[in-house]
Amino acid sequence: MTRTIRPNILLAIASSMMLWSCGGETATEKGIAAEQTDTTAIDEVAAFQFSYTIGSLPSPLTIFDEITKSNLEVDTRLLNPVSNVEKYTSPVKQALNYGIYGVDLAYLVINEKNSEIYPYYSAAKDLSDEIGIGDLFEKFSSRFKEAKEERDTLARVVDEAYAATDTYLRSNERLETASMILAGSWLECQFILTSQLRKETKNPQNEKLFSRVWEQQVYLDNITKALSEFAGNKDLTEVNKQFGELLNMYKELPEVDKIDATQLNKLNEKISSLRNMIIG
Repeated sequence: MTRTIRPNILLAIASSMMLWSCGGETATEKGIAAEQTDTTAIDEVAAFQFSYTIGSLPSPLTIFDEITKSNLEVDTRLLNPVSNVEKYTSPVKQALNYGIYGVDLAYLVINEKNSEIYPYYSAAKDLSDEIGIGDLFEKFSSRFKEAKEERDTLARVVDEAYAATDTYLRSNERLETASMILAGSWLECQFILTSQLRKETKNPQNEKLFSRVWEQQVYLDNITKALSEFAGNKDLTEVNKQFGELLNMYKELPEVDKIDATQLNKLNEKISSLRNMIIG
């Protein structure tokens, strides 16, 4: 299987439209209100950190494809339960978990768990309305429906949806929201990766995944810097602190060929702690 996937943001919007039409709904009044409240000026430093990270970060689709090829167990129990979606009433929680649910959807798509996609689609759709990007579902839903269970076709539409969402958020000066969605997406991808890898012994089939863990320091550094540009948002204070502590752990990792189960377990524990704070 060959495909090119641009490493743009938001597994969330892309994967959330899988297979089902949205019935013609537009953004809710709550969603429009959420868009209007995200008025933080786009700082040049934050914009650079965001753009640099987006331009180099491997897509979760790519990483999950590598997990599949490494013959690691598919474990849908790792995903954020859709029943949690009703808890997310603040803009910060909504944006972070929108990113998380999008990555969960990507995991289901790559592993062809089509019967489990709809509840995650619904959760992501609810959050997309809340943060004011529900209209973007409409632009790709018919193509997703036509693709049905063709994984490669779905992945190509995901790629285009990434670019459209990225452009929308930037053009509407919503870098704070975009950065939080990116942070949630990155965190969920690393949670799944380290959870599945921490009990494994390195071998030729999975050594690429160990490299994926090691290289995350660079991406996390830029995500952390982008989030820190919105220090005025008090709801982000603890999130920023925890991302900073996680970054310090990544910086302490040895060379990639020396990473072992002990380090992966410590990393996974910290990632899990931060994730539990966000999804709880």
